[in-house]
Amino acid sequence: MNDSYRILKKMKEKKQQRFAMATIIAVDGSTYRHPGAKMLIGEDDSQYGTISAGCLEEDLAYHAREIINHRQPKTVIYDLRSEDDLSWGQGAGCNGSIKVYVEPNEWEYIPPDHHQPIWPEVESVLNNGSKVASAKRVSDDDAQRVHLFYTDNGAVLGDAETGLKEKIIPELKRFLISGRKIELIRLADVEGEFLLELYEPREQLYIFGAGPDVEPIARLASHLDFFVTIIDPKTSRCNAEIFPTADQLIPEHPETYLQKNNIPQTSYVLIMTHSFQRDQSILRDLIASPPQYLGVLGPRLRTTRLMAPDALPDWVHSPIGLSIGAEGPEEISVSIMAELLKIKNKK
Repeated sequence: MNDSYRILKKMKEKKQQRFAMATIIAVDGSTYRHPGAKMLIGEDDSQYGTISAGCLEEDLAYHAREIINHRQPKTVIYDLRSEDDLSWGQGAGCNGSIKVYVEPNEWEYIPPDHHQPIWPEVESVLNNGSKVASAKRVSDDDAQRVHLFYTDNGAVLGDAETGLKEKIIPELKRFLISGRKIELIRLADVEGEFLLELYEPREQLYIFGAGPDVEPIARLASHLDFFVTIIDPKTSRCNAEIFPTADQLIPEHPETYLQKNNIPQTSYVLIMTHSFQRDQSILRDLIASPPQYLGVLGPRLRTTRLMAPDALPDWVHSPIGLSIGAEGPEEISVSIMAELLKIKNKK
């Protein structure tokens, strides 16, 4: 799950509302969610996302109201290890403790020493396919909450006192290339801890074909935070009425699209046109510059014929989807997305 994307999306949808944003910043032992997991609690008591299996959210809502009203962040620690009903967790017995940083937030949030809302800027960077590293001081005093962002193309968003900024930016550069999602650090001669977080763009999924079997895949992929692009020349199928959750609908012949556009190497591609000649053209084009995942609908024998007389590379997925005995479009869509998640999460 891309919690950061979901949080930004919800704040943008409810841009007139104030929120408390909760982030798990550390865990000790076994817990339901890991560091970096986020949730939003609105001033109307609405909740988006989770940081537990449901045993913490009610108490967290009480803290959220105070934080929204007084505009002061705070750190809350939940110890779930004891099975004693007198302890926190009411006998949850989860065998772990969770440290949660809760801060006031909204779409129009302006960090200290910055002069315009930061989240629209971050969203713009993410929509362009870049990553963003964030550094903020974990403080119970909102006035001390330094918040800086550094993009993987070298841009700095937000601001801070010069000496502090010179110490934070190298840490953000290091963090961006570390592959980590979240980290707590201390800076020499600077008071307090700093939370480093990674904001990543959504994974891009290109689907060639707009048949009925693509519909449940597009729905599920969108729900799982993929940026879904569907390419098919039939406007009677490739439209928002049939694919309301798709991010891009491109009513073009695949060959024309691929002549004008490059498929990013980090993306995922499904070939599902149900046309032998069209599948063959797409496959041969993408073999030359492979994406992270390339899958072709149908049995492997058919896909092998698409490449004849050349050999089909082992890394091409066909048939697509994990082998779970799936039947029908809905079950098959689950198997396909499970395979994509397996690749995405490197499992």
